[in-house]
Amino acid sequence: MTGSALVPIIVPIVAALAMGAWLTLVYWADAHPGYARHVAEVSPPAAPGTEAAAPAGHEAGEEEVPARPVRRAA
Repeated sequence: MTGSALVPIIVPIVAALAMGAWLTLVYWADAHPGYARHVAEVSPPAAPGTEAAAPAGHEAGEEEVPARPVRRAA
């Protein structure tokens, strides 16, 4: 038989730690969606006597869509 006798002990431990770290990162990323906050909707100031333009992709008077849905307790 080739290989170390410690391999059956070390491999499952390392695999469990790696899977735990991966799941932690997945859940952390789900709880912190930073992509929605980094999109700046800045428009140049309107000239005096004119109506301000709506941001790109929005109609004037249209409601803003929330960046993140509200989570409710079950």
